[in-house]
Amino acid sequence: MPDGPSPAEVGHRLRELRVRRGLSQADVARDAGITQATVSNYEKGVREVPLSTLLALARILNLSLGDLLESPEVIVVRDSALGRAVREWQADPAAAGHVEAAS
Repeated sequence: MPDGPSPAEVGHRLRELRVRRGLSQADVARDAGITQATVSNYEKGVREVPLSTLLALARILNLSLGDLLESPEVIVVRDSALGRAVREWQADPAAAGHVEAAS
């Protein structure tokens, strides 16, 4: 049994939040640096959303990562590229929530 939400659950939540904010898939895709087809696949649960993209989506939707995933758990990032993404996200004053990168 998985520890977190399934790709379908994340996709459903992503679509719900996007629509509630009046954003199109194209709007979200442009701001996240991905294609509209990728956003569609995430929302359908066809593809799992990478952590770096989840961070971007949370920022775009003005949510904490925990709110986006409906999970209050802390995420520890050990990958250096993801660690940089987390640090950049934390440095953004408009970002919501808190994620800590592991040393």
